[in-house]
Amino acid sequence: MPYDPARDPLKGLASSLSSPARQLRLVVPSDTQDLDPYAKALWVYVAASVAGGVASIRITPVGAADGDFVTLYAPPGLLPLPPCQVRRVWATGSTATGLSVFALADR
Repeated sequence: MPYDPARDPLKGLASSLSSPARQLRLVVPSDTQDLDPYAKALWVYVAASVAGGVASIRITPVGAADGDFVTLYAPPGLLPLPPCQVRRVWATGSTATGLSVFALADR
C-alpha cells in the first residue's frame, strides 16, 4: 500500500529536533560516504555478544570538519546516542559485529 497523505496528521508540520522522525533506516558504516540525508539522531542496537560488552560507534557530527570524528560507546541493548545530528558513521573505529545503527531523518 503506498503512502497516503490523508492519513498523515503530521505531514504539514515543520520538522524540529524534537519532532518525530519521518524516516528510519539501517546505516552501513563507511569511511568515505556521508549519510544521505544526514541523520537528526542515531539509535544503536548492541548485541550481548559484543566483545568486551561495549560497542564503539565513530561518528562525524553535521557541523564538524571533514575527517573529524567522535567515538561514542554503548552497552548492550537498544538505546539512543547523545542528541546530535550526524553526517557520517565510520567503519573504522566502529564495532563491526553485533552492532546495528539506525538513522532518524525528516525526509
